Amino acid sequence: MKRLLLYVHFNKYNHLSPHVHYQLERMRPLFSRVVFISNSPFQDEDQAILRQEGLIDDFIQRQNSGFDFAAWRDGMSYIGWNRLADYDAITTMNDTCFGPLWDLAPIYERFEADEQVDFWGLTNHRKTKIFSEHIQSYFISFSKKVIESEAFQNFWQPIKEFTDVQDVIGYYETKVTTTLTDAGFKYDTVFNTVDASTEGMLHPDFSYYNPTAILNARVPFIKVKAINANQHITPYILNQLETSSDYPIDLLVSYMTNISQPDLPYLLARKYLNKSAYKPVPVTKKVAVHLHVFYVDLLQEFLDAFKAFHFSYDLFITTDSQTKLDEIKEVLAENQQPAEITVTGNIGRDVLPMLKLKDKLKGYDYIGHFHTKKSKEADFWAGESWRKELIEMLVKPADEILTQLSGKPDLGLVIADIPSFFRFNKIVVAWNENLIAPKMEELWEKMGLKKSIDFKAMDTFVMSYGTYVWFKYDALEPLFDLNLTDEDVPAEPLPQNSILHAIERLLIYIAWDRHYDYGISQNPVELTPFIDNKMFNTRGNSSPNTYVDFTYMGGIKGAFKYILIGPAKATKYIIKRLLEKVKS
Repeated sequence: MKRLLLYVHFNKYNHLSPHVHYQLERMRPLFSRVVFISNSPFQDEDQAILRQEGLIDDFIQRQNSGFDFAAWRDGMSYIGWNRLADYDAITTMNDTCFGPLWDLAPIYERFEADEQVDFWGLTNHRKTKIFSEHIQSYFISFSKKVIESEAFQNFWQPIKEFTDVQDVIGYYETKVTTTLTDAGFKYDTVFNTVDASTEGMLHPDFSYYNPTAILNARVPFIKVKAINANQHITPYILNQLETSSDYPIDLLVSYMTNISQPDLPYLLARKYLNKSAYKPVPVTKKVAVHLHVFYVDLLQEFLDAFKAFHFSYDLFITTDSQTKLDEIKEVLAENQQPAEITVTGNIGRDVLPMLKLKDKLKGYDYIGHFHTKKSKEADFWAGESWRKELIEMLVKPADEILTQLSGKPDLGLVIADIPSFFRFNKIVVAWNENLIAPKMEELWEKMGLKKSIDFKAMDTFVMSYGTYVWFKYDALEPLFDLNLTDEDVPAEPLPQNSILHAIERLLIYIAWDRHYDYGISQNPVELTPFIDNKMFNTRGNSSPNTYVDFTYMGGIKGAFKYILIGPAKATKYIIKRLLEKVKS
Protein backbone atom coordinates (compact mmCIF):
# COMPACT_ATOMS: atom_id res chain seq x y z
CA MET A 1 0.00 0.00 0.00
CA LYS A 2 1.49 3.30 -1.12
CA ARG A 3 0.52 5.96 1.37
CA LEU A 4 1.30 9.70 1.63
CA LEU A 5 1.30 11.63 4.93
CA LEU A 6 0.85 15.41 4.86
CA TYR A 7 1.87 16.42 8.40
CA VAL A 8 1.27 19.99 9.58
CA HIS A 9 3.42 21.32 12.41
CA PHE A 10 3.07 24.45 14.53
CA ASN A 11 4.97 25.43 17.67
CA LYS A 12 4.56 28.89 19.17
CA TYR A 13 8.14 28.76 20.47
CA ASN A 14 9.59 27.54 17.16
CA HIS A 15 10.83 24.28 18.65
CA LEU A 16 10.60 20.68 17.58
CA SER A 17 8.81 19.07 20.49
CA PRO A 18 9.94 15.58 21.53
CA HIS A 19 6.33 14.40 21.31
CA VAL A 20 6.30 15.34 17.61
CA HIS A 21 9.57 13.49 17.02
CA TYR A 22 8.11 10.42 18.72
CA GLN A 23 4.92 10.71 16.67
CA LEU A 24 6.81 10.72 13.38
CA GLU A 25 9.06 7.91 14.54
CA ARG A 26 6.12 5.64 15.29
CA MET A 27 4.12 6.53 12.18
CA ARG A 28 6.89 6.53 9.60
CA PRO A 29 6.68 2.76 8.76
CA LEU A 30 3.09 3.23 7.54
CA PHE A 31 3.96 5.70 4.79
CA SER A 32 5.87 5.67 1.54
CA ARG A 33 6.33 9.43 1.70
CA VAL A 34 6.08 11.98 4.51
CA VAL A 35 5.77 15.69 3.76
CA PHE A 36 6.44 17.82 6.84
CA ILE A 37 4.78 21.25 6.60
CA SER A 38 5.69 23.77 9.29
CA ASN A 39 3.42 26.74 9.89
CA SER A 40 5.96 28.18 12.34
CA PRO A 41 9.69 28.94 11.89
CA PHE A 42 11.64 25.70 12.04
CA GLN A 43 15.28 25.34 13.02
CA ASP A 44 17.66 23.97 10.37
CA GLU A 45 19.19 21.59 12.90
CA ASP A 46 15.75 20.16 13.75
CA GLN A 47 15.01 19.60 10.06
CA ALA A 48 18.40 17.94 9.66
CA ILE A 49 17.62 15.54 12.50
CA LEU A 50 14.30 14.51 10.96
CA ARG A 51 15.94 13.97 7.57
CA GLN A 52 18.95 12.08 8.93
CA GLU A 53 16.69 9.72 10.85
CA GLY A 54 14.55 9.18 7.77
CA LEU A 55 11.41 10.45 9.46
CA ILE A 56 10.49 12.88 6.67
CA ASP A 57 11.07 12.99 2.91
CA ASP A 58 10.06 16.55 2.15
CA PHE A 59 9.94 19.80 4.12
CA ILE A 60 7.81 22.89 3.47
CA GLN A 61 8.27 26.10 5.46
CA ARG A 62 5.34 28.51 5.27
CA GLN A 63 3.59 31.31 7.13
CA ASN A 64 0.71 30.32 9.42
CA SER A 65 -1.82 31.71 6.98
CA GLY A 66 -4.98 29.77 6.31
CA PHE A 67 -4.13 27.44 9.18
CA ASP A 68 -3.96 23.68 8.58
CA PHE A 69 -6.20 23.49 5.52
CA ALA A 70 -4.11 25.94 3.51
CA ALA A 71 -1.01 24.02 4.65
CA TRP A 72 -2.44 20.69 3.47
CA ARG A 73 -3.38 22.40 0.19
CA ASP A 74 0.23 23.53 -0.19
CA GLY A 75 1.42 20.00 0.53
CA MET A 76 -0.80 18.62 -2.24
CA SER A 77 0.35 21.34 -4.60
CA TYR A 78 3.97 20.46 -3.75
CA ILE A 79 3.36 16.83 -4.70
CA GLY A 80 1.48 17.94 -7.82
CA TRP A 81 -2.29 17.79 -8.29
CA ASN A 82 -1.92 15.33 -11.14
CA ARG A 83 0.44 13.13 -9.10
CA LEU A 84 -1.75 12.68 -6.00
CA ALA A 85 -3.47 9.70 -7.61
CA ASP A 86 -0.12 7.91 -7.58
CA TYR A 87 -0.90 7.12 -3.96
CA ASP A 88 -3.36 4.55 -2.62
CA ALA A 89 -4.12 6.76 0.39
CA ILE A 90 -3.41 10.28 1.56
CA THR A 91 -3.54 11.16 5.27
CA THR A 92 -3.84 14.77 6.40
CA MET A 93 -2.79 15.27 10.00
CA ASN A 94 -1.56 17.93 12.41
CA ASP A 95 0.50 17.83 15.58
CA THR A 96 -2.27 18.97 17.95
CA CYS A 97 -2.44 15.59 19.65
CA PHE A 98 -0.39 13.09 21.63
CA GLY A 99 0.14 9.61 20.28
CA PRO A 100 -0.05 7.19 18.75
CA LEU A 101 -1.22 5.61 21.98
CA TRP A 102 -1.68 2.24 20.26
CA ASP A 103 -0.51 0.67 17.01
CA LEU A 104 -2.02 2.41 13.99
CA ALA A 105 -1.33 -0.37 11.48
CA PRO A 106 -4.41 -2.49 12.32
CA ILE A 107 -6.64 0.56 12.00
CA TYR A 108 -5.32 1.36 8.53
CA GLU A 109 -5.65 -2.26 7.48
CA ARG A 110 -9.24 -2.50 8.76
CA PHE A 111 -10.54 0.61 7.01
CA GLU A 112 -8.59 0.01 3.79
CA ALA A 113 -10.03 -3.50 3.55
CA ASP A 114 -13.59 -2.24 4.00
CA GLU A 115 -15.16 -1.50 0.62
CA GLN A 116 -17.85 0.54 2.36
CA VAL A 117 -15.28 3.09 3.60
CA ASP A 118 -13.93 5.67 1.15
CA PHE A 119 -12.39 8.02 3.73
CA TRP A 120 -12.03 7.83 7.48
CA GLY A 121 -10.88 9.65 10.57
CA LEU A 122 -10.48 9.26 14.30
CA THR A 123 -13.53 11.07 15.65
CA ASN A 124 -16.53 12.81 14.18
CA HIS A 125 -18.58 15.76 15.37
CA ARG A 126 -22.30 15.23 15.45
CA LYS A 127 -24.66 17.63 13.73
CA THR A 128 -25.55 20.77 15.65
CA LYS A 129 -27.47 23.93 14.83
CA ILE A 130 -24.12 25.45 13.83
CA PHE A 131 -22.22 22.54 12.24
CA SER A 132 -23.01 19.65 9.93
CA GLU A 133 -21.88 16.19 10.98
CA HIS A 134 -18.22 15.87 10.02
CA ILE A 135 -14.91 14.12 10.65
CA GLN A 136 -12.72 16.26 12.90
CA SER A 137 -9.83 17.49 10.83
CA TYR A 138 -6.83 16.65 13.00
CA PHE A 139 -6.61 13.26 11.25
CA ILE A 140 -8.32 12.15 8.02
CA SER A 141 -7.30 9.46 5.52
CA PHE A 142 -8.60 9.47 1.94
CA SER A 143 -8.68 6.39 -0.32
CA LYS A 144 -7.46 6.31 -3.91
CA LYS A 145 -11.06 6.40 -5.15
CA VAL A 146 -11.60 9.71 -3.35
CA ILE A 147 -8.24 11.15 -4.40
CA GLU A 148 -9.00 10.54 -8.07
CA SER A 149 -12.40 12.21 -7.82
CA GLU A 150 -13.29 15.61 -9.16
CA ALA A 151 -14.93 16.44 -5.81
CA PHE A 152 -11.64 15.97 -3.98
CA GLN A 153 -9.65 18.17 -6.35
CA ASN A 154 -12.38 20.82 -6.48
CA PHE A 155 -12.44 21.02 -2.70
CA TRP A 156 -8.70 21.31 -2.06
CA GLN A 157 -7.39 23.41 -4.93
CA PRO A 158 -9.44 26.58 -4.20
CA ILE A 159 -8.71 26.59 -0.43
CA LYS A 160 -8.47 30.22 0.70
CA GLU A 161 -6.18 31.51 3.43
CA PHE A 162 -8.73 32.73 5.95
CA THR A 163 -7.41 34.66 8.94
CA ASP A 164 -10.36 33.76 11.18
CA VAL A 165 -10.33 30.16 12.38
CA GLN A 166 -14.13 30.23 12.52
CA ASP A 167 -14.14 30.65 8.75
CA VAL A 168 -11.78 27.70 8.37
CA ILE A 169 -14.10 25.57 10.51
CA GLY A 170 -17.23 26.69 8.73
CA TYR A 171 -15.96 26.50 5.16
CA TYR A 172 -13.46 23.66 5.33
CA GLU A 173 -13.40 21.46 8.43
CA THR A 174 -17.14 20.82 8.36
CA LYS A 175 -17.43 20.75 4.58
CA VAL A 176 -14.64 18.35 3.65
CA THR A 177 -16.95 15.60 4.91
CA THR A 178 -20.19 16.93 3.41
CA THR A 179 -18.52 17.66 0.07
CA LEU A 180 -17.39 14.07 -0.25
CA THR A 181 -20.56 12.47 1.10
CA ASP A 182 -22.63 14.62 -1.26
CA ALA A 183 -20.47 13.19 -4.06
CA GLY A 184 -21.51 9.70 -2.99
CA PHE A 185 -18.56 8.68 -0.85
CA LYS A 186 -18.92 6.99 2.52
CA TYR A 187 -16.91 7.60 5.67
CA ASP A 188 -16.25 5.96 9.02
CA THR A 189 -14.34 6.81 12.20
CA VAL A 190 -12.49 4.96 14.92
CA PHE A 191 -14.97 6.47 17.38
CA ASN A 192 -18.38 7.31 15.95
CA THR A 193 -19.77 9.83 18.44
CA VAL A 194 -23.14 10.37 16.77
CA ASP A 195 -25.02 8.08 19.14
CA ALA A 196 -22.62 8.29 22.10
CA SER A 197 -23.95 9.61 25.39
CA THR A 198 -23.25 13.29 26.04
CA GLU A 199 -24.45 13.17 29.65
CA GLY A 200 -22.48 15.68 31.71
CA MET A 201 -20.85 17.23 28.66
CA LEU A 202 -20.93 20.97 28.03
CA HIS A 203 -20.71 20.47 24.27
CA PRO A 204 -20.77 17.33 22.08
CA ASP A 205 -17.12 17.56 21.08
CA PHE A 206 -15.72 14.33 22.48
CA SER A 207 -12.14 15.02 21.38
CA TYR A 208 -12.09 18.11 23.61
CA TYR A 209 -14.59 17.55 26.41
CA ASN A 210 -14.60 13.80 26.94
CA PRO A 211 -11.09 12.31 26.91
CA THR A 212 -12.41 9.39 28.97
CA ALA A 213 -14.62 8.33 26.07
CA ILE A 214 -11.71 8.83 23.67
CA LEU A 215 -9.56 6.38 25.64
CA ASN A 216 -12.39 3.89 26.11
CA ALA A 217 -12.94 3.88 22.34
CA ARG A 218 -9.21 3.23 21.81
CA VAL A 219 -8.77 6.33 19.67
CA PRO A 220 -4.99 6.30 19.01
CA PHE A 221 -4.51 10.03 19.63
CA ILE A 222 -5.63 12.38 22.38
CA LYS A 223 -5.87 16.11 21.77
CA VAL A 224 -3.41 18.45 23.50
CA LYS A 225 -6.26 20.83 24.32
CA ALA A 226 -8.19 18.04 26.02
CA ILE A 227 -5.49 17.81 28.68
CA ASN A 228 -5.73 21.42 29.89
CA ALA A 229 -9.50 21.47 29.39
CA ASN A 230 -9.95 18.54 31.79
CA GLN A 231 -7.40 19.19 34.50
CA HIS A 232 -9.62 17.70 37.20
CA ILE A 233 -9.34 14.23 35.64
CA THR A 234 -6.00 14.52 33.85
CA PRO A 235 -4.07 12.66 36.62
CA TYR A 236 -6.39 9.69 36.06
CA ILE A 237 -6.10 9.97 32.28
CA LEU A 238 -2.32 9.71 32.65
CA ASN A 239 -2.69 6.73 34.99
CA GLN A 240 -4.96 5.02 32.48
CA LEU A 241 -2.48 5.63 29.66
CA GLU A 242 0.30 4.08 31.72
CA THR A 243 -1.68 0.89 32.26
CA SER A 244 -3.18 0.52 28.78
CA SER A 245 -0.57 2.08 26.49
CA ASP A 246 3.19 2.17 26.07
CA TYR A 247 3.10 5.90 25.26
CA PRO A 248 5.88 7.74 27.18
CA ILE A 249 3.93 9.91 29.61
CA ASP A 250 7.03 12.08 30.16
CA LEU A 251 6.58 13.44 26.62
CA LEU A 252 3.11 14.65 27.46
CA VAL A 253 4.06 16.14 30.83
CA SER A 254 7.13 17.86 29.44
CA TYR A 255 5.21 19.41 26.52
CA MET A 256 2.33 20.61 28.70
CA THR A 257 4.87 22.10 31.12
CA ASN A 258 6.47 23.98 28.24
CA ILE A 259 3.31 25.42 26.67
CA SER A 260 1.19 25.76 29.80
CA GLN A 261 1.89 27.18 33.23
CA PRO A 262 4.54 24.84 34.67
CA ASP A 263 3.14 24.47 38.18
CA LEU A 264 -0.41 23.21 37.57
CA PRO A 265 -1.39 20.47 40.05
CA TYR A 266 -1.73 17.71 37.46
CA LEU A 267 1.81 18.51 36.25
CA LEU A 268 3.25 18.62 39.75
CA ALA A 269 1.94 15.12 40.36
CA ARG A 270 4.41 13.92 37.71
CA LYS A 271 7.49 15.92 38.65
CA TYR A 272 9.05 13.50 41.12
CA LEU A 273 12.28 12.03 39.81
CA ASN A 274 11.86 8.34 39.10
CA LYS A 275 15.21 7.31 40.49
CA SER A 276 14.53 3.60 40.05
CA ALA A 277 14.19 4.10 36.29
CA TYR A 278 17.69 5.51 35.93
CA LYS A 279 20.70 3.47 36.93
CA PRO A 280 23.67 5.68 37.82
CA VAL A 281 26.25 5.88 35.06
CA PRO A 282 29.69 7.45 35.17
CA VAL A 283 29.38 11.23 34.95
CA THR A 284 31.70 12.50 32.26
CA LYS A 285 30.44 16.09 32.22
CA LYS A 286 32.04 18.94 34.15
CA VAL A 287 30.44 19.35 37.56
CA ALA A 288 30.74 22.30 39.94
CA VAL A 289 29.47 22.44 43.50
CA HIS A 290 28.95 25.82 45.13
CA LEU A 291 28.68 25.87 48.91
CA HIS A 292 28.13 29.13 50.74
CA VAL A 293 29.56 28.76 54.25
CA PHE A 294 28.18 31.29 56.68
CA TYR A 295 28.16 28.85 59.59
CA VAL A 296 31.57 27.21 59.60
CA ASP A 297 30.47 24.72 62.24
CA LEU A 298 28.22 23.11 59.60
CA LEU A 299 30.90 22.72 56.92
CA GLN A 300 31.89 19.24 58.08
CA GLU A 301 28.30 18.04 57.69
CA PHE A 302 28.37 18.97 54.00
CA LEU A 303 31.82 17.55 53.37
CA ASP A 304 30.61 14.25 54.83
CA ALA A 305 27.53 14.38 52.59
CA PHE A 306 29.71 15.06 49.53
CA LYS A 307 31.39 11.71 50.11
CA ALA A 308 28.25 10.14 48.58
CA PHE A 309 29.32 11.54 45.20
CA HIS A 310 30.79 9.04 42.75
CA PHE A 311 31.89 11.63 40.22
CA SER A 312 34.58 14.26 39.90
CA TYR A 313 33.62 17.80 40.82
CA ASP A 314 35.18 21.17 41.55
CA LEU A 315 34.19 22.71 44.87
CA PHE A 316 33.67 26.47 45.11
CA ILE A 317 33.18 27.86 48.60
CA THR A 318 32.08 31.40 49.39
CA THR A 319 31.97 33.03 52.80
CA ASP A 320 31.49 36.47 54.27
CA SER A 321 34.76 37.21 56.10
CA GLN A 322 38.51 36.61 56.08
CA THR A 323 38.32 35.14 59.57
CA LYS A 324 35.91 32.45 58.39
CA LEU A 325 38.04 31.82 55.31
CA ASP A 326 40.96 30.85 57.54
CA GLU A 327 38.71 28.56 59.60
CA ILE A 328 37.36 26.96 56.42
CA LYS A 329 40.89 26.27 55.18
CA GLU A 330 41.63 24.36 58.37
CA VAL A 331 38.54 22.16 57.98
CA LEU A 332 39.33 21.52 54.33
CA ALA A 333 42.91 20.58 55.17
CA GLU A 334 41.75 18.10 57.81
CA ASN A 335 39.50 16.48 55.17
CA GLN A 336 42.06 16.71 52.36
CA GLN A 337 39.36 18.43 50.33
CA PRO A 338 40.51 20.86 47.64
CA ALA A 339 38.34 23.91 47.05
CA GLU A 340 38.48 27.44 45.72
CA ILE A 341 37.41 29.88 48.44
CA THR A 342 36.12 33.41 47.84
CA VAL A 343 35.15 36.08 50.37
CA THR A 344 32.02 37.76 49.03
CA GLY A 345 30.88 39.77 52.05
CA ASN A 346 27.82 39.51 54.25
CA ILE A 347 25.20 40.58 51.75
CA GLY A 348 22.97 38.60 49.44
CA ARG A 349 23.11 35.54 51.71
CA ASP A 350 23.85 32.44 49.57
CA VAL A 351 22.30 33.70 46.31
CA LEU A 352 24.44 36.73 45.46
CA PRO A 353 27.70 34.87 46.21
CA MET A 354 26.69 32.18 43.72
CA LEU A 355 25.84 34.80 41.07
CA LYS A 356 29.21 36.47 41.64
CA LEU A 357 30.85 33.21 40.52
CA LYS A 358 29.29 33.61 37.06
CA ASP A 359 32.56 33.58 35.11
CA LYS A 360 33.69 30.41 36.86
CA LEU A 361 30.41 28.47 36.86
CA LYS A 362 29.36 29.07 33.26
CA GLY A 363 32.05 26.66 32.08
CA TYR A 364 30.37 23.71 33.83
CA ASP A 365 27.66 21.38 32.58
CA TYR A 366 26.00 20.72 35.94
CA ILE A 367 26.05 22.91 39.03
CA GLY A 368 24.92 22.14 42.56
CA HIS A 369 24.16 25.07 44.87
CA PHE A 370 23.95 24.61 48.66
CA HIS A 371 24.60 26.55 51.85
CA THR A 372 25.08 25.97 55.57
CA LYS A 373 21.44 26.55 56.46
CA LYS A 374 20.28 27.57 59.92
CA SER A 375 16.96 29.17 60.73
CA LYS A 376 16.74 32.30 62.85
CA GLU A 377 12.98 32.44 62.34
CA ALA A 378 12.35 28.95 63.74
CA ASP A 379 13.52 26.89 66.67
CA PHE A 380 16.74 24.91 66.40
CA TRP A 381 14.91 21.66 65.67
CA ALA A 382 13.00 23.20 62.78
CA GLY A 383 16.10 24.68 61.15
CA GLU A 384 18.02 21.47 61.76
CA SER A 385 15.33 19.32 60.11
CA TRP A 386 15.03 21.69 57.16
CA ARG A 387 18.75 21.52 56.37
CA LYS A 388 19.05 17.77 56.91
CA GLU A 389 16.04 17.02 54.72
CA LEU A 390 17.43 19.20 51.92
CA ILE A 391 20.74 17.33 52.14
CA GLU A 392 18.89 14.00 51.99
CA MET A 393 16.95 15.15 48.92
CA LEU A 394 19.61 16.91 46.86
CA VAL A 395 23.13 16.20 48.12
CA LYS A 396 23.22 12.51 48.94
CA PRO A 397 21.31 11.33 45.83
CA ALA A 398 23.45 13.50 43.51
CA ASP A 399 24.55 10.47 41.46
CA GLU A 400 20.97 9.71 40.43
CA ILE A 401 20.15 13.38 39.90
CA LEU A 402 23.08 13.95 37.55
CA THR A 403 22.22 10.77 35.68
CA GLN A 404 18.76 12.16 35.00
CA LEU A 405 20.07 15.59 34.04
CA SER A 406 22.34 13.81 31.59
CA GLY A 407 19.66 11.46 30.24
CA LYS A 408 16.98 14.10 29.70
CA PRO A 409 18.08 16.98 27.47
CA ASP A 410 15.07 19.10 28.41
CA LEU A 411 15.52 18.62 32.18
CA GLY A 412 17.11 21.89 33.29
CA LEU A 413 17.08 21.76 37.06
CA VAL A 414 16.16 19.63 40.04
CA ILE A 415 14.76 21.10 43.23
CA ALA A 416 13.94 19.58 46.59
CA ASP A 417 10.46 18.68 47.73
CA ILE A 418 8.86 20.82 50.44
CA PRO A 419 10.64 20.29 53.79
CA SER A 420 8.31 18.86 56.42
CA PHE A 421 8.59 22.01 58.56
CA PHE A 422 6.48 23.85 55.95
CA ARG A 423 3.82 21.17 56.05
CA PHE A 424 3.48 21.32 59.82
CA ASN A 425 3.46 25.12 59.81
CA LYS A 426 1.45 27.42 57.56
CA ILE A 427 4.22 29.92 56.85
CA VAL A 428 4.18 30.21 53.07
CA VAL A 429 0.75 31.78 52.58
CA ALA A 430 -0.92 33.39 49.60
CA TRP A 431 -1.20 36.92 51.01
CA ASN A 432 2.55 37.11 51.64
CA GLU A 433 3.49 35.41 48.37
CA ASN A 434 1.46 38.06 46.57
CA LEU A 435 3.66 40.74 48.16
CA ILE A 436 6.71 39.10 46.56
CA ALA A 437 5.09 38.87 43.10
CA PRO A 438 5.84 42.50 42.02
CA LYS A 439 9.57 41.96 42.60
CA MET A 440 9.36 38.70 40.63
CA GLU A 441 7.70 40.49 37.72
CA GLU A 442 10.30 43.25 37.85
CA LEU A 443 13.13 40.70 37.62
CA TRP A 444 11.28 38.83 34.85
CA GLU A 445 11.20 42.01 32.78
CA LYS A 446 14.84 42.85 33.52
CA MET A 447 15.92 39.39 32.40
CA GLY A 448 14.07 39.93 29.12
CA LEU A 449 12.14 36.66 29.46
CA LYS A 450 9.59 36.02 26.74
CA LYS A 451 6.91 33.74 28.08
CA SER A 452 3.83 35.36 29.55
CA ILE A 453 3.04 34.67 33.19
CA ASP A 454 1.12 36.70 35.76
CA PHE A 455 2.82 36.18 39.12
CA LYS A 456 0.45 38.62 40.82
CA ALA A 457 -2.47 36.36 39.99
CA MET A 458 -0.82 33.32 41.56
CA ASP A 459 -1.45 32.20 45.12
CA THR A 460 1.83 30.40 45.66
CA PHE A 461 4.87 29.24 43.71
CA VAL A 462 6.81 26.05 43.13
CA MET A 463 10.19 26.95 44.50
CA SER A 464 13.45 25.52 45.68
CA TYR A 465 13.16 26.03 49.42
CA GLY A 466 16.41 27.49 50.69
CA THR A 467 17.53 27.76 47.01
CA TYR A 468 19.18 24.35 47.17
CA VAL A 469 19.28 23.20 43.54
CA TRP A 470 21.06 21.24 40.82
CA PHE A 471 20.93 22.96 37.43
CA LYS A 472 22.33 23.29 33.95
CA TYR A 473 23.91 26.72 33.57
CA ASP A 474 21.92 27.47 30.41
CA ALA A 475 18.65 26.95 32.29
CA LEU A 476 19.40 29.84 34.69
CA GLU A 477 21.69 31.93 32.50
CA PRO A 478 19.33 34.97 32.43
CA LEU A 479 19.64 35.19 36.22
CA PHE A 480 23.44 35.25 36.06
CA ASP A 481 23.31 37.78 33.23
CA LEU A 482 21.56 40.29 35.49
CA ASN A 483 25.02 40.88 37.00
CA LEU A 484 23.52 41.82 40.35
CA THR A 485 25.76 43.69 42.80
CA ASP A 486 25.69 44.41 46.53
CA GLU A 487 23.73 47.58 45.79
CA ASP A 488 20.85 45.53 44.38
CA VAL A 489 20.29 43.60 47.60
CA PRO A 490 19.07 45.03 50.93
CA ALA A 491 21.38 44.77 53.92
CA GLU A 492 20.67 42.46 56.85
CA PRO A 493 18.27 42.03 58.54
CA LEU A 494 16.65 41.12 55.25
CA PRO A 495 13.10 42.35 54.58
CA GLN A 496 10.53 39.58 54.26
CA ASN A 497 9.79 40.30 50.58
CA SER A 498 13.25 40.96 49.20
CA ILE A 499 14.85 40.36 45.82
CA LEU A 500 16.41 37.18 47.28
CA HIS A 501 12.98 35.81 48.16
CA ALA A 502 11.88 36.62 44.61
CA ILE A 503 14.86 34.77 43.11
CA GLU A 504 14.19 31.76 45.33
CA ARG A 505 10.71 31.56 43.79
CA LEU A 506 11.76 32.27 40.21
CA LEU A 507 14.14 29.41 39.46
CA ILE A 508 11.79 26.90 37.83
CA TYR A 509 10.01 29.67 35.93
CA ILE A 510 13.29 31.00 34.49
CA ALA A 511 14.13 27.47 33.32
CA TRP A 512 10.59 27.15 31.91
CA ASP A 513 11.11 30.28 29.82
CA ARG A 514 14.27 28.63 28.46
CA HIS A 515 12.16 25.59 27.45
CA TYR A 516 13.56 23.42 30.22
CA ASP A 517 11.56 21.07 32.40
CA TYR A 518 12.26 20.57 36.10
CA GLY A 519 12.24 17.66 38.49
CA ILE A 520 11.51 17.33 42.20
CA SER A 521 13.53 15.09 44.48
CA GLN A 522 11.08 13.52 46.89
CA ASN A 523 11.26 14.11 50.62
CA PRO A 524 12.00 10.81 52.38
CA VAL A 525 10.02 11.99 55.42
CA GLU A 526 6.57 10.45 55.04
CA LEU A 527 3.70 12.60 56.28
CA THR A 528 0.02 11.86 55.94
CA PRO A 529 -1.85 14.18 53.53
CA PHE A 530 -4.29 14.81 56.39
CA ILE A 531 -1.68 17.24 57.71
CA ASP A 532 -1.92 19.27 54.51
CA ASN A 533 -5.70 19.05 54.70
CA LYS A 534 -5.68 20.47 58.22
CA MET A 535 -3.08 23.15 57.63
CA PHE A 536 -3.95 24.46 54.20
CA ASN A 537 -7.55 23.61 53.40
CA THR A 538 -9.82 26.60 53.00
CA ARG A 539 -13.47 27.10 52.19
CA GLY A 540 -12.63 28.85 48.91
CA ASN A 541 -13.07 27.28 45.51
CA SER A 542 -10.31 24.69 45.19
CA SER A 543 -11.48 23.10 41.93
CA PRO A 544 -9.02 23.17 39.01
CA ASN A 545 -9.46 26.11 36.69
CA THR A 546 -10.95 24.81 33.45
CA TYR A 547 -10.86 27.27 30.60
CA VAL A 548 -13.73 27.06 28.14
CA ASP A 549 -12.48 27.69 24.60
CA PHE A 550 -15.35 28.75 22.37
CA THR A 551 -13.24 28.80 19.22
CA TYR A 552 -14.64 25.43 18.18
CA MET A 553 -18.05 26.04 19.74
CA GLY A 554 -19.31 28.82 17.53
CA GLY A 555 -16.98 31.63 18.56
CA ILE A 556 -18.69 34.71 20.04
CA LYS A 557 -22.14 33.35 19.20
CA GLY A 558 -21.29 30.16 21.01
CA ALA A 559 -20.12 32.11 24.06
CA PHE A 560 -23.39 34.05 24.22
CA LYS A 561 -25.26 30.79 23.85
CA TYR A 562 -23.29 29.35 26.77
CA ILE A 563 -24.23 32.34 28.93
CA LEU A 564 -27.90 31.55 28.29
CA ILE A 565 -27.66 27.77 28.51
CA GLY A 566 -25.62 27.66 31.72
CA PRO A 567 -28.16 29.46 33.99
CA ALA A 568 -31.00 27.64 32.22
CA LYS A 569 -29.48 24.25 33.01
CA ALA A 570 -28.85 25.29 36.61
CA THR A 571 -32.48 26.42 36.95
CA LYS A 572 -33.69 23.16 35.39
CA TYR A 573 -31.59 21.21 37.88
CA ILE A 574 -32.98 23.15 40.86
CA ILE A 575 -36.58 22.64 39.71
CA LYS A 576 -35.96 18.93 39.12
CA ARG A 577 -34.49 18.44 42.59
CA LEU A 578 -37.28 20.41 44.26
CA LEU A 579 -39.92 18.31 42.48
CA GLU A 580 -38.14 15.15 43.61
CA LYS A 581 -38.23 16.41 47.21
CA VAL A 582 -41.95 17.22 46.91
CA LYS A 583 -42.73 13.74 45.52
CA SER A 584 -40.76 12.06 48.28
